[in-house]
Amino acid sequence: MSDDGFIHLRVVKQLVAGNGPVFNAGERVEASTSPLWVFLLALADLVTPVRLEWLAVVLGIFLTAAAVVLAVVAAARIHDPGDRLLVPAGAAVVAALAPTWTYATSGLEGGLVLVWLGAAAVVLAGWVAGRPVRPAGAVILGLGVLIRPDLGVFSVLFLAMVVAFGARRSAATAWRTLAWALAIPVAYQIFRMGYYGALAPNPALAKEASMAWWSQGWRYLRAATEPYWLWLPLVALAVGAYVPAFRRHGAQADRDAHTRRRLFMGAFVLGGVVHATYVVRVGGDFMHARLLLPSLFALCVPVAVVPLARRHLVALAVVPWALVCGIWLRSADDDIEGFGTGAGVVTTDDVDWAPGGAQRAWFVGPGAYHVLQRLDAAPHDELGDTAVSSYGIGVVGYALGNDVYVLDLLGLADPVTARFRLERRGIPGHEKPLPPAWIAARLTAAGSEVEPDDFPAPGLLAAPLPTPREFDEQVAAARAALECGDLRELRQSYRADLTPGRFVDNFVGALGRWRLRIDRDAEVEAAACDAPRQERDARLPSS
Repeated sequence: MSDDGFIHLRVVKQLVAGNGPVFNAGERVEASTSPLWVFLLALADLVTPVRLEWLAVVLGIFLTAAAVVLAVVAAARIHDPGDRLLVPAGAAVVAALAPTWTYATSGLEGGLVLVWLGAAAVVLAGWVAGRPVRPAGAVILGLGVLIRPDLGVFSVLFLAMVVAFGARRSAATAWRTLAWALAIPVAYQIFRMGYYGALAPNPALAKEASMAWWSQGWRYLRAATEPYWLWLPLVALAVGAYVPAFRRHGAQADRDAHTRRRLFMGAFVLGGVVHATYVVRVGGDFMHARLLLPSLFALCVPVAVVPLARRHLVALAVVPWALVCGIWLRSADDDIEGFGTGAGVVTTDDVDWAPGGAQRAWFVGPGAYHVLQRLDAAPHDELGDTAVSSYGIGVVGYALGNDVYVLDLLGLADPVTARFRLERRGIPGHEKPLPPAWIAARLTAAGSEVEPDDFPAPGLLAAPLPTPREFDEQVAAARAALECGDLRELRQSYRADLTPGRFVDNFVGALGRWRLRIDRDAEVEAAACDAPRQERDARLPSS
């Protein structure tokens, strides 16, 4: 289980408990990037007696396996009926890679991502055969953004293909297909903007998902491909599977079917390339190869199986590569210890985080805690009796339970931290550590006597500490900034009671809050908080 997988699980537990799809009770923050994965786990948690951690792992394995099966079914259906014997060329590429196995059991949404691509391929394979896309199929095609925002590129390509091709015969049918496909994503987006007051999940802000970092992205791409010699099977599939399929001509009566087959293959290839380009552009992820697996899977879907025929002979080179890769080819990043929880770990009990476990000996009841150390200060009034700040919030938040407030010092689950201005690049997703003065202002009650060395930061996140007097001034400035101007309105958007008026205000103001960035210097932010909006916007980076 990944530590980030436990973030999903805490949101599930909050949802099942009646607190909504949130990370902390009383704060409407979308900490999960996959609402559909959260709701699927919540449903499974309600109808089965199985422990939630095991549900996430078993579902991940099942969905990953199902994704490969669906890809094989879809690829088989687009081949000519005379092609009796098929070889699992593209499917072998996916199955041979160690990252596929890693993320199948991580508690993350990876299995759901792949099974959606497989299900979309089956829907579109029926369309290739001349059957109309029915409402259920259209709904499936539109679900990409609810599984992960970056999958929207696939939904757009799939729908554009079906609607544009279908509009030549029946514009009304094409528009109905589009309406069915967009109904759930649009409804959820309205909910997101009104409920959370945001345009996208909070991690997208914390990771600055719209900013370019090409150099890091290329390093991420190379790290995800070179250890497995991935260029070899991709070239084999291109030359031995795609080229013959595109060059083969159907009969005159099947010209439309042949065109649809080419469009099907082209949509998955283009989707995979565009998706991979986006991942490279934003700098990848701190998890090895994870974000590129959908790109690779999409490239493999149309050729998941190929006919055992002379024209596809080059594609058979994938089979020996898959055997070598599955047994020997590994990256240093495949070391499961990088997940932060260890090999063979599924539940919190496995890492001694259960009540009475060694890993939570520091937790002695109500109070304020910073990085697993108890402070000589009371928690902030709005946080309840117990508040914990941490750089890793998955296991900590899930193990301590719904009633303990967890302040995310990297911003995945905290809208304020997520909106700090990005000053330097580092580990993707870990570039906006909450400064000590802001931690004190957010975590501890007004009047608390705290020192700068009460808030140590690990490794690269550390910065020179101010003097006690300077720190007191910075904490006072941070408290003032939090109650002033745009920051006050931001905090009300996710903490105030959700009345109809608040829902409308959240919806209308979502774009402005998306653009809001906060200065790391609390005194600068406090001095600027009353500035007119146009002056404040002028201070923001163009991104």
